[in-house]
Amino acid sequence: MISQINSILNPIDKLISNNRKYIGYFLIFLSFCSFGFFAFPTSTKESGEKAILVLWIILWLPIFSRVFGITLFKTLLPLRKELGILMWTLAFVHGAGYIFIFPEFILEKSFWWDKGFITYLAAGFMGLILSIPLTITSSDWARQKLWKNWKRLHRLVYVIIILAVIHVVLIKYSRNLEIVPIITMIAYFIFKWFEWKGIKFYKENVIDYPIGQLWLCVPCGYIYDPVLGDTDSWIVAGTEFVDIPDNWRCPVCDVTKSDFIPYNWDEIVTEWANIISKTYLNPTTIELVIETEKKHKSIPGQFVWFFWEDEEWIFQRSYSIVKQDKNQLTFTIKLDPFGRWARILEKLIIGDKVRINGVFGNFLLQKSENPKIFIATGTWLAPIYNMMLSLAPETQKILYFSVATEWELFYIDKLKNIKNLDLHIHITRENIDGYESGRVDVNSIESSPETEWYLCGNPKMVTEAVQKLQQRWFTKIFKEEF
Repeated sequence: MISQINSILNPIDKLISNNRKYIGYFLIFLSFCSFGFFAFPTSTKESGEKAILVLWIILWLPIFSRVFGITLFKTLLPLRKELGILMWTLAFVHGAGYIFIFPEFILEKSFWWDKGFITYLAAGFMGLILSIPLTITSSDWARQKLWKNWKRLHRLVYVIIILAVIHVVLIKYSRNLEIVPIITMIAYFIFKWFEWKGIKFYKENVIDYPIGQLWLCVPCGYIYDPVLGDTDSWIVAGTEFVDIPDNWRCPVCDVTKSDFIPYNWDEIVTEWANIISKTYLNPTTIELVIETEKKHKSIPGQFVWFFWEDEEWIFQRSYSIVKQDKNQLTFTIKLDPFGRWARILEKLIIGDKVRINGVFGNFLLQKSENPKIFIATGTWLAPIYNMMLSLAPETQKILYFSVATEWELFYIDKLKNIKNLDLHIHITRENIDGYESGRVDVNSIESSPETEWYLCGNPKMVTEAVQKLQQRWFTKIFKEEF
């Protein structure tokens, strides 16, 4: 049955897929046109009805896509942000039209409560207010900046639809009970529960994708590359997307595998940057400085995707920003003798161009006066170093920096020049005078309960440190794993 429906809708599916960008532009155009309702005050009622209709479309799209398996709706999923903007402009015209005519009502108790119950005016007004942050963050830029918090923020849509249904039901309650919105809402949450549980009412067609196929997360733009895997979630490098457990979630926005679609490198939006400087900090670590045409607004702790190409085709790697000076970005990169990118980096010279995409990341320095302890290993010092440079010189800070051998050290003089830094350098495989030996043990570090911990390094080190800190009841723990 589902396959027949998909077959019938296939021409429309292809038409939308090939013109999805232009459909998005058209929806934004309609959003601006919706302000035309202000010219006809009596028609603002219609704008409200259309706003709820668009909201229902947004909410039911993933249900029909993931629970019922209709491919047309999966094709429409990337348009939810444009539909969300259209929904809000229609709702704004509807609510603002009333408020502009009767602004004094908002301050009256009857606007909010009637006989001890919330009024339809209050329900609609609160739904409109809650939709503002969702509309503001309906962009790829907002998704990149908020990461997992973007998904958490947009869960407000469930509260908004409840308020919208209350608004509609209470409006008509004095005449007759409007049960259709109630039934629709109940049905929606039932099927939403099916979606959360991964229950499907169709049989999936198994498609034989080529080895190494990339997969794009529709909500946030994260790309799953089988070559890299997802070490944060214990998905080892070389794991094909089909072999990932069904309970795996996007490491950026926390959605399930059902939100991913096949992706090709040619569709990735990147830019070219010039290599300004390339310096060996030690035999296996280089400092790379690039210059971009446009200035990127980065926050200490964030990273940039680099796209390399060799005889095995294009692949990507992420590197944290050490510092930014206008259009110039600095990175420290470890040259793995068995890494694909090492052979490329060794051949790069000043003036060469590299392909990048960024800036991303939510490993950010907190704006507080709490004590701060930083722990980093190897070139994972990069985001930590950037954070410490951004702190006021008078701020007291502690850094535990560890490497395996003495010749892997770098930036030591720069670290010693950072004011008010209590520096501890560990060498784990050698006993060298002037340095501490052995791994960093967080249990041996005394600090106050308000201390903020910033950990950046290999997953094993970070995981063990986090577990120990949590056992000591520390709650302000921020980490980045590579």
